[in-house]
Amino acid sequence: MLTIISYILSVINWLIWLYSIIMVIDAIMSWVPFLRDSAVGRILNRIIDPYLNIFRKGPVQRLSYATGLDLSFLLGLLVLYFVQDYALNWLANILFRVLGL
Repeated sequence: MLTIISYILSVINWLIWLYSIIMVIDAIMSWVPFLRDSAVGRILNRIIDPYLNIFRKGPVQRLSYATGLDLSFLLGLLVLYFVQDYALNWLANILFRVLGL
């Protein structure tokens, strides 16, 4: 049971890492207009935009308009790193305690 939980948590950790790398690639591609409008750029936007749209509402939206920067990327990346570094470890500790491992 311990190995199954560890394996699932490591897969989730790897997926978060991969998603954050894709986010960074998308951000770099946004600086070059012809890359952003390419087929790869459109695919990356379809993958990344639904997640970032969560952070593009409310105060972040107003602050982004005021500064001219899309701060949803930074906030989204920070949330992913928080989940990866803290929330997964917290969840693993709870599961191990509940299961008595």
